[in-house]
Amino acid sequence: MVPAALFGAPALLYAAAGLLLLGMRGVYLALPTQAKQPLRQDIGEALRYLWAHRILRSLTISAELLNLANAGYFGVFVLWAVGDGSMMGLEPGEYGLMTTAFAVGATFGGLLSGRAAGLFGEVRTLVGAWLISSLMLLVPVLVPSPWALYPTTVLWGLVGAAGNVLVISTRQRLIPAELLGRVNSAYRLVGMGGMPAGAALGGVVAELAGVGAVLVGAACVCPAAVGVVWRAVSDRISGPVTSAAAHSDISRSR
Repeated sequence: MVPAALFGAPALLYAAAGLLLLGMRGVYLALPTQAKQPLRQDIGEALRYLWAHRILRSLTISAELLNLANAGYFGVFVLWAVGDGSMMGLEPGEYGLMTTAFAVGATFGGLLSGRAAGLFGEVRTLVGAWLISSLMLLVPVLVPSPWALYPTTVLWGLVGAAGNVLVISTRQRLIPAELLGRVNSAYRLVGMGGMPAGAALGGVVAELAGVGAVLVGAACVCPAAVGVVWRAVSDRISGPVTSAAAHSDISRSR
């Protein structure tokens, strides 16, 4: 009964989310502005726009590196945290509590992201959230204790969700409506493509050099990824990243 509930509850929540989306009012369809063209040409146009836009290109590279590092990190983190031979010695149920703490933090992060951006600035909040999340990866390595893990996990969830909200809203403002779906898809293809590669690489490195090497290596890659975005948006530190700068960002990158 319990395993069935564990699988059934997420399914019901997905169904509830779908029903909520059906209740949204408004028109959410970008009307075509040109004649229908082959799918390959559509994809090529999206990739060219993504690569030519300085900020979008930087966000894409950063997302790929962050996803690669985090997939490697969390792919082996359970070996660091759970079991008698692990560094933390958590029970399986205690590891589940960690994921719950992450979800709690993510809920508050999503709700507070707009307020934080208004208070500190959109660029500062985005870069700060990603940087904090990156540095927090070292905490379980330096302090392998449940007392340090659970507060860290809440903070992981909070800044991770806040960063996701801000980067998605930034992409939506920078991409023209007629290209939004295609460019977003290209971004996610490249950005999330780092996840399977990172998981595989993490497993190989853990086998050759140990789990700790994976955790430390991932924690070093993430700040470098944040630096890529910082270099692209540092000239907008005091204000939001808006679509008005799209053409200049493209021209400067060619």
